[in-house]
Amino acid sequence: MRTLRYLALLALVLIMAGCGAAPQAATTPVVQPTTAATEVAAATSAATSEATVEATVEATTEPTEVATEPVMGGTVTRAITAEPTSLDPHAAPGSGQNIILPYIFETLIFRDMDNTYKPYLAKSWEISEDGLSVTFVLRDDVIFHDRTPLNAEAVVFTFNRFKDAKTSAGEGLAMMTGVEAVDEYTVRFTFSAPSAVFFSTLVTPYASIVSPTAVAAAGDAFGQQPVGTGPFKLAEWQQGTAVVLERNSDYAWAPETISNAGAPYIDNVVFKVIPDAATQLAALQAGEVDLIFVNSPNHISKLKEDSSVQMIETQMNSMIYLGFNLAKTPLDDVKVRQALSHAINKDEIQMAALNGMGEVAFAPMAPTLPGFDPSLKDLELGYDPAKATELLTEAGFAPGPDGTMTKDDQPLNFVLLTFARAPNEDVATLIQNQLKAIGVNVEIQQFDTATAAKAATEGQFHLILWRYDRNDADVLNVNLHSDRIGSSNRFGYSNPAVDALLDQAAQELDEVKRAALYVEAQKLIMPDAPWQPLYIPVDVLAISKRVEGFHLASMGRILLQDAQVVAP
Repeated sequence: MRTLRYLALLALVLIMAGCGAAPQAATTPVVQPTTAATEVAAATSAATSEATVEATVEATTEPTEVATEPVMGGTVTRAITAEPTSLDPHAAPGSGQNIILPYIFETLIFRDMDNTYKPYLAKSWEISEDGLSVTFVLRDDVIFHDRTPLNAEAVVFTFNRFKDAKTSAGEGLAMMTGVEAVDEYTVRFTFSAPSAVFFSTLVTPYASIVSPTAVAAAGDAFGQQPVGTGPFKLAEWQQGTAVVLERNSDYAWAPETISNAGAPYIDNVVFKVIPDAATQLAALQAGEVDLIFVNSPNHISKLKEDSSVQMIETQMNSMIYLGFNLAKTPLDDVKVRQALSHAINKDEIQMAALNGMGEVAFAPMAPTLPGFDPSLKDLELGYDPAKATELLTEAGFAPGPDGTMTKDDQPLNFVLLTFARAPNEDVATLIQNQLKAIGVNVEIQQFDTATAAKAATEGQFHLILWRYDRNDADVLNVNLHSDRIGSSNRFGYSNPAVDALLDQAAQELDEVKRAALYVEAQKLIMPDAPWQPLYIPVDVLAISKRVEGFHLASMGRILLQDAQVVAP
């Protein structure tokens, strides 16, 4: 058995494992970015970060300075774009849900900023030599908001419920064949085959541990009456307006490394529903909210001049890409997809639509994820309009009377789908102009997030300007495995050789070997051109300086265990 024990770090913990002696450091490898990924990220971002990003945001994982004596009370208000439909972690994932869940609920483990796994409600864990079982030892001093104890039976109940829900968030449990309580505070998971995605599933908010008693009492209403073990609990849900949380006064299981070992200093966290990004910006600058998520270059530039706001760059493992619907003719022809890819000037997009921010992307994997390899740059379908025209000609197209490329009297007229989020409109307009230059007409359809997501899943597009944020390299499996066609594989992409590599990677527990499999998969994906990678975005959290002591965690989460409101 290989024992994995980790020290919970102050800077990245919301409410991890508890008081007492710290666990021993791990002796076995854990998920972490490859050296190549780190090197290329530094190299490719140097110019833009020196010129724009570092002058704009302060990237940090350290808590902000606070007074010696904590300031008690106060409210922190965060703007959210969409109201969640449910706060049940095992309900279908939706907008706003994953932002709020980590304040109410906790998971067995969490993922650190360096992609290693750390204790949370589980103090330690062991993986069997054959990879077919994982045993967790739980903390024995944790209670739910309803004051029932967290124990092995609660974890068993949670994961049986999570798997039975059959949501997209629970797909990482596919190989789980059982979960059992070994004793009161020990839980064992068993698998039909080793599962490399099991741990990355555990760290999502959707794997949060729920109170069995509360679920039984609330039934289908549990999503409106959530009960977890987190430092905050639901106080009020003002439908259409705000979700209000209050401090959990019973909370007392933070580790010694956390400055505040008990309940939060602040009284409330309010998630205020403000759909429009410009309105969110105005609310922050007017002092109506304390925290907003910003990805508009124009908004970042404006906030850079605001001395009352602190800006922190996040790491979301994100990518913006232009996807192609292979289920629609003529995009089922690889030469057409390659031609469109060669027509895209990514440098122009970065400079004109992003104010020079972000990084131009060339491979399907974000540089911060294991499996990214700088050598894949050689396979990029880079900007080459002459090559684009040549490929369209080879595919049987020729310019019509108005210059539009046409085949069998059918002009190349495409619908580009995206969602209403800056800077998508500017990026889509540039793509429209770039494709027009090679004789391809594009109609832009921009919808709210929910409407766009529905249209994307139903394949109501030719081209799609989209984004992924993912905490694991299985982003390729989620988006491009043929088994996902009709759900998260919106492109209708199918390559049996790619499927085989992704299946193998999903069972490979050696992270170095697993990353190598993803590199091999990308070597096949890139010439197939199911999408054209565009850029790695710059996303920041803008926070009022009246709030101090917060921590930045992975995937852009802000932790308020130590936060204090130092001004009215």
